[in-house]
Amino acid sequence: MTMYTELETHQSRQEWLYSRVMTYRLLSEMLERKPTLSKLIEWKKEASKINRLFTNNYALLNTLENTMLNDIMQYARQECAEYSQLFEQDQQVSYPPQASYYVTNEQGRTAYEAVVNAVYARAGIAFKKMDHETDDHIGIELEFMALLAERSAETDMHSSNRKMIAQMQIEFLEHYLIPWVPSFCAELGKTTCSPLYREWAQMLPTYLQNDLQELQKIVTRLT
Repeated sequence: MTMYTELETHQSRQEWLYSRVMTYRLLSEMLERKPTLSKLIEWKKEASKINRLFTNNYALLNTLENTMLNDIMQYARQECAEYSQLFEQDQQVSYPPQASYYVTNEQGRTAYEAVVNAVYARAGIAFKKMDHETDDHIGIELEFMALLAERSAETDMHSSNRKMIAQMQIEFLEHYLIPWVPSFCAELGKTTCSPLYREWAQMLPTYLQNDLQELQKIVTRLT
């Protein structure tokens, strides 16, 4: 993977920053929305853009980009059925895609969700959630990272705000995503019959760790 230390031009830095926005949005949407025909076409385009902006070796992005349009209707039907089985029909995944199921007990879940909501509020962000979503849902947490990534991309590279925004993302990754995402992804990878969701589960933990390292380098550079 091309690392931040190799991005020596302003254009390359900006491309990397915007690739983060698109990547977090894509990863978020894939567990918030059913993979309908229109969504798969949209994700195919997004994966292609991400691959053009930033060199990577993620199977998920390559699978989406190379989805054949002549097969996409049948593919969408199959993946929608798998999404329903995984996330809508009695939860075949042992635990829902929510942080509180991994980091606290049943009595502490509501309190944990309130803590995560407070993090969003401090950043000035509020979400319109769907019925099945909570503040600690993986889709919402990744959407939060996408919004912070967007702030990073739109902040002047010499601004003191860039360091602050990078630190905010580091803290969220370290305290609210990385502690539970590998366990959830391992469960999803074992449960799903879909290569699409298996590749999602393979990509996310690695991407989060790589992104954390790059953000830490940014903070070091700006110190």
